Formats: sequence, C-alpha cells, structure tokens
Amino acid sequence: TRTHNETEAHVKQLRDAKQSVPQSVALLLADTRRKEEKRHAKRLANRKSACTSRARKKALIEEMTKENAKLRRQALILSYLPDPVVVISAEGVITFCSMQAERVLK
Repeated sequence: TRTHNETEAHVKQLRDAKQSVPQSVALLLADTRRKEEKRHAKRLANRKSACTSRARKKALIEEMTKENAKLRRQALILSYLPDPVVVISAEGVITFCSMQAERVLK
C-alpha cells in the first residue's frame, strides 16, 4: 500500500501540474486499485461469515443448554419416584436407571 500511496501522490502531482499521466502508470494504478478493492471485499465477506458463524454457535449453545437443563430436571424427577424406573432407548440401550432400580439390580 505504501507504493500505491506514493503512486497516487505522484499521479495527483502530475494532474495538478496539468501534465499527462503515462499510460503505464495509469494502468499500474488501476490494477492496484482493483486489487485493493478485491482485498477489501474479501475482508468484509470474511467478517460477515465470522459474525454469522458466531451467531449460529451461540444459538446452538443456548439450545443445548436448555435441552441439558430439561434432561437434568427429568432425571431428578425420575430419581425421586418411589418405584424402580429403567429407561431403555429404541436401540435397546439403558439411558436412565433410578436409585431404586439400582438397589434392586445389585
């Protein structure tokens, strides 16, 4: 960007002095501007993407926190039932066993 700024200043001096800007300098300046605009657009896109990603992550964490609290509450309720309780998933995996059921199974 230092060279770009120097070139911009040089072109401004030429224009202020009512002199023509050499075509090679004009082409170089246009190419540099285009690259800088592209870099700027890429930076903006990256910031937007990062912001969206953070928002998605925050929403997911909030959802998981709520679900975790719900499951803890359910487990607490089930643990206080006087009868033995065993919860088995559709795959046949024991997902919960109350203290009463643990005492019976021991």
